[in-house]
Amino acid sequence: MKLLHILPVLLILFIAANCSRQEEITQPETTVETPDEAGVTNVPAWPLLTMLVPGDNPIWLELGPHGPMLIESPAQAYFAPFAPWPQTRHISGMQVWQDFLVMAVNREGFLILGFDNTSSENTTVENTIVLMYQTADRTLWDSYTAGSFFLWEEKPAILLYRNDFFAYEIPDYEISPPLENQVYVLDFFSHVPLPVRVPVLENYPNEGPWETEQLHRGLDGEWYYRMREKDIEQGETAYFRSSDLIEPGIEIYESEWRNSFPPENAAYPESIEAQLPPLPEDFSYTGFAILGDILVASWEEQQLHTTGAAGFMVKKLDLADR
Repeated sequence: MKLLHILPVLLILFIAANCSRQEEITQPETTVETPDEAGVTNVPAWPLLTMLVPGDNPIWLELGPHGPMLIESPAQAYFAPFAPWPQTRHISGMQVWQDFLVMAVNREGFLILGFDNTSSENTTVENTIVLMYQTADRTLWDSYTAGSFFLWEEKPAILLYRNDFFAYEIPDYEISPPLENQVYVLDFFSHVPLPVRVPVLENYPNEGPWETEQLHRGLDGEWYYRMREKDIEQGETAYFRSSDLIEPGIEIYESEWRNSFPPENAAYPESIEAQLPPLPEDFSYTGFAILGDILVASWEEQQLHTTGAAGFMVKKLDLADR
């Protein structure tokens, strides 16, 4: 993988180990490599933010208004004002896809971590280099909530919607206009998320201004989604079940919808929990994923239904504890 304008490894190590204030990660110039005549390339089109060298000590990153920022620890995070979670930047989901770890960032887009397998520095376990990419469209996404993170046609997908539940708690809050496309996917050859159409989400209960607010795969393998009537007072809410996201779903009761979710507050595996660094009071881990020998965990500062600072942590996984 040929990458241009990458910060030197020693500089990243210095920042990760000695950062005493927030460092905004600037986006270097990158080239977009298109497939060759055989349609093959191993260089993604996503803009490259920086490179990380995880070790036994965690690397902490906070989600800022202009992208991820390196911080010494969550205790030194920028104290963002608490706001209802739909209006804040936070990791709303993460999953391993191909050779990458993909994170869905609310009001932002996709963050992607992947190994630099071609680097001479990456030839041993001790020198693992992780490349961090971002593909986003803040001019669009900042006004909407990332309600769901799933795979559509084998690509990571995010469902955007207008979350007006807390609208009356925010002075002068204006409801965003409806989206022409609610679902956007991460594509290896595109530097921005691409809009797609999911057929089942275009089958509305009636001709009113309906919008899909949530979509997930249930414990039984079926797809479940919730639609809400928008732009009118006391709009109705409807719940559906579908087997393939193609054919129209079957309307179900709210109780069946609620029972399709996994249990809340499920405990982390002991082998993972033992490797998560402690967090300050009012901070919580919200999810984790493993990419090779790297552990990534998202964190948030929380008060009831509001969120303050948020970000994620990257560290070397202690394989002996797994």
